[in-house]
Amino acid sequence: MRIGTMRLLKVCAVLAAVTSVAIAAPVAARADSGANLEVILRPVAGTPDGGFGLVKFRQPKDADKIVYLDVWVRDLAANHSYNLQRATDTNVNDACAGTNWLTLGQGLVPAAITTDENGTGRADLFRNLAAIPLGTEFDIHFRVIDVVTSAVVLESACYQYTVSQ
Repeated sequence: MRIGTMRLLKVCAVLAAVTSVAIAAPVAARADSGANLEVILRPVAGTPDGGFGLVKFRQPKDADKIVYLDVWVRDLAANHSYNLQRATDTNVNDACAGTNWLTLGQGLVPAAITTDENGTGRADLFRNLAAIPLGTEFDIHFRVIDVVTSAVVLESACYQYTVSQ
């Protein structure tokens, strides 16, 4: 009985530590050189579909300045198309005041995220940052919009990013 109680206490301590870390997590995140971001997309208040999404934002440490965006959404409208957009802000202060929304896709060609019959969709997108000087820092945030209505259904918090190579 004593060993079982000790295990239970250890499990409780681990859960308490994980919970306190999750609660104290910052709203903004800084990406390191050769950056990788895990961008969480949450439903916009008042959207009927709810939903959730994730963008794995990757820039390999190589000569190219290409960012790969692996996008996954769930619990959105079934058999429907959405676009991923981003806005940037060079006043790096975790405020994400930028409204320069750009639809992302295959380089300069916008590409939709199409959901299946369960409301789940995936897309492999990329953006070439060759025109942006190395070391440029900016706040960045993302949103997912309905292709038909342009209504925003998911949005992210504010992240910080530095263009690297």
